[in-house]
Amino acid sequence: MISSLSFSTIAHATEDLEKVKTAMLNLIPKDLRTSITVNQSTAKGHHGNPITLLNFEINDPKSAKAVFAYIIRSLSDAEVSQIRNQLNLYYDGRSALFLRIDKQSAYLGTLHLSLSDDVIKLRVNLVRGNLPSISEILSKQGY
Repeated sequence: MISSLSFSTIAHATEDLEKVKTAMLNLIPKDLRTSITVNQSTAKGHHGNPITLLNFEINDPKSAKAVFAYIIRSLSDAEVSQIRNQLNLYYDGRSALFLRIDKQSAYLGTLHLSLSDDVIKLRVNLVRGNLPSISEILSKQGY
């Protein structure tokens, strides 16, 4: 049901770029991290400050499913319940589930959902985009 995953974040000029990359890679199981290439480009922020845009994708459905399972297992039970109970906040109603993972926590090796701007954005692209399929995905992870 998961076809691919897309990860993106912003590294501000005051942040250590390598630490931000580490935070992103901490969303991936250790055995898959070496196969990931983080793409980067430069841009200007809202106030003209330099920022670096970082992103990568996992396009192999088997790997995408394994990474999503890793992320769901790494979240607290309360956060997974939050996704399930407030699905309309995370699901676009068609073909994607969106999660925002706290960047600072990810760098420290723990995953937490966040509503702030300092996040790693995760887009879970679904083959069948309907509510029961997302519930089924979470159920298969034990939730």
